[in-house]
Amino acid sequence: MNLIAHPDPRRGWNLEVQVTNFKFAPEHISQASIPTEGHAHLYVNGEKMTRIYGNWYYLDGLAPGTHEITVSLNANGHETLMHNGEPIQSTVTVEVPMPSAQ
Repeated sequence: MNLIAHPDPRRGWNLEVQVTNFKFAPEHISQASIPTEGHAHLYVNGEKMTRIYGNWYYLDGLAPGTHEITVSLNANGHETLMHNGEPIQSTVTVEVPMPSAQ
């Protein structure tokens, strides 16, 4: 899994969640877990913000400063998917500039 934070041309970030051997399956949420399908959880600075049901997510509203963005892959039953004992997740750091004085 790979996470890329693309700066949006207007403001915020377009998060691209690149996965292999995994299918986003929002129609199966809270059903039996299958290790190759489910959804993702989005964390900002360690705090869970929302679920992600596809490869792209628009993130806006971050305060100026440095932020750690983490996305984890989760099975239909919400458990974090693991590989070799490690969570399948990716983290990027983004820097939100201070607003410019007008």
